[in-house]
Amino acid sequence: MMQLIQRVREQQGITLTIAWICLASATLLIVPASLLQRPDTAAWSMTYMPYVWILALLTGSYLITRLVTFIFSYCCGVLAKRQLLASRNKMIRQLDFEEKAVLREFIIQRKNVLSLPMNEPAVSNLLRSGVLVPAFETQEIKGSSRIIKLSIAIDAREQLTHKVLSLPVGKLTEQEAIILKAARPDYARSNYIALRD
Repeated sequence: MMQLIQRVREQQGITLTIAWICLASATLLIVPASLLQRPDTAAWSMTYMPYVWILALLTGSYLITRLVTFIFSYCCGVLAKRQLLASRNKMIRQLDFEEKAVLREFIIQRKNVLSLPMNEPAVSNLLRSGVLVPAFETQEIKGSSRIIKLSIAIDAREQLTHKVLSLPVGKLTEQEAIILKAARPDYARSNYIALRD
């Protein structure tokens, strides 16, 4: 992460330097001709003015390229965010039984972060659609089952109500507790936590 920040700072320094060079070149190009016709500046003007034009064109082209690149990357980021939001909303509306069971585990275990196997179809679907996100920037994928620490995306939390997850509101009856316990994924049953207080 620090290397990325350092690269951005270096890139900003280069862009700022080129912007100043472009500004200085443009200033020399728009200086009134009467100032450049003085005897002490006429020779300088004749010798260096083509280089000033080239410098202004090169730096201006670089700045325009940087601006177009920035606008393009910004638009791509906005589009990717909209696509992720649409994918997440569609996934939440169409959750199947297994996916609901995975999401219920966060409530049942009363945790914000759970270690879940990525090779499970329900987990990988939720991860791909953006409902689940990696809990940490860098983490090891452990074992052949590819266990990774995941959490529910902040934007998705408000949409995951008790009704959406097929959880009863209020105290659980004995029958509801048995049904929810039976519906837990196999990999979560080893971490059994009582469903009733």
